[in-house]
Amino acid sequence: MIRRLTPFHYSVFALALSAALLIGAWIFQYGFGYAPCQMCYWQRHAHKAVIAAAALTALWQGLKNARAPLGTSVIILAFLLSAGLALWHVGVEQGLIEALPSCMAEAVDISAITSGDILGSLEKKIKPPSCSEVVWSVFGISMAGFNALFSLMGAALGVIALRGRAG
Repeated sequence: MIRRLTPFHYSVFALALSAALLIGAWIFQYGFGYAPCQMCYWQRHAHKAVIAAAALTALWQGLKNARAPLGTSVIILAFLLSAGLALWHVGVEQGLIEALPSCMAEAVDISAITSGDILGSLEKKIKPPSCSEVVWSVFGISMAGFNALFSLMGAALGVIALRGRAG
């Protein structure tokens, strides 16, 4: 049986999806040591916007029992921003688009820091890895590529929820 995708359920789904993508990024960063580039951080900020908009929209809908199309629209726009940033990042990774100067850094080598030189290393400017470097992929799809796919799916489901169709 297909259930109707309500704007409230969409808000909760959007919050969970963006939270899962953000937590996944943190697991790759802190659990597996994949340092994020500048464009990765921009994509994370877009997901933080989705989380904030989805939480506020779900709260509003729960308290007022209202559809809140404006809130749902803001969530969709935040997902589209995330997808746009991710697609831009994929273009940079594939060499189709030139990276910004802030993305042209080298990978950070933290193994060169010794316990006796920790304070001295704080004086050095740390640069994130290059945005054009694909540090992880599966089936030829990078993390930015997966973010684009999931963000576009999130936006499409939002449009379905706004229209009140089954989903």
